[in-house]
Amino acid sequence: MRNLKAVVLVSMLIFSTSVLFAENKTDVKPVGTWTFVANDAPYEYSTGDIVITKDGKEYVAEIVFSEYYKLKTSDFKIEDDKISFKAYVEGEAIYCKGTFVDKNKIEGKVSTSEGTMDFSATRKKK
Repeated sequence: MRNLKAVVLVSMLIFSTSVLFAENKTDVKPVGTWTFVANDAPYEYSTGDIVITKDGKEYVAEIVFSEYYKLKTSDFKIEDDKISFKAYVEGEAIYCKGTFVDKNKIEGKVSTSEGTMDFSATRKKK
């Protein structure tokens, strides 16, 4: 009988922990403008905005470095608390993968032919 109580107690503990973690999952609404910083990128590409919109059921994004220099992204995906996309900078593919740390912050990595660098982005207030 004692073993049965222990098994039930452990099962309840595991179940309640998994429910707790499921409820703590970030409920991100990604649409908006996110200001990013990639300190190791060349100066002209080290800051800018990622503008995320929704077109029907699909999310789309554009990287804005300045009023005159904007890049379309492709393969844009948001799954749970993960974001990924590809863009071409001066003809070279870059790959971005990040995680929504909370509903107002993304942290991730950018991969280029020159290596991998960190980036972070924060939601711009309206």
